[in-house]
Amino acid sequence: MSLVTNLIPDPLLMLPNSAISTYQTTVQHVDPDGMIVTPNSGAVNPSADIRLGEPVSGDFHLNFWVSQVPEGSRWHENGICYVSNAANNWGVLLPHDNTSGNTFLGFDFHMDDAQHIQLKCPLNHPLRFSAINLMTQADWQEYKKLVPKMDALYGGLMPLQN
Repeated sequence: MSLVTNLIPDPLLMLPNSAISTYQTTVQHVDPDGMIVTPNSGAVNPSADIRLGEPVSGDFHLNFWVSQVPEGSRWHENGICYVSNAANNWGVLLPHDNTSGNTFLGFDFHMDDAQHIQLKCPLNHPLRFSAINLMTQADWQEYKKLVPKMDALYGGLMPLQN
């Protein structure tokens, strides 16, 4: 497989020159492959922003677990993730589809020069992300073949395709 990247726990080690920054949030790394994104008081569009070390182009699959999503969550633009290009002037908003509890989400998209991944949390409470992976769609198809039914990796759950 050419591109399978777990972006957490430490994208600085996983992707040279990568970084996590925050916008209207506080980010806390939690064991061993997750982070909790907490909105600041009065936040309008809170996110943890992962900047890849270099732009990548092609057909991608991004997946992750979200936890601690209570009913009544208020979201900015109804998106849980926004992926944008290196110039940060074009991107794809990936919807959350009113997930609740613990949910494994997967998204397929095409992008040229993708470099920024914004993981968004609700306006009114923290959100835990874990097992955040970015890979090509072709690699995702091969990856699924390696682990029969993906049961061992995802506890019998497949990502909800949006």
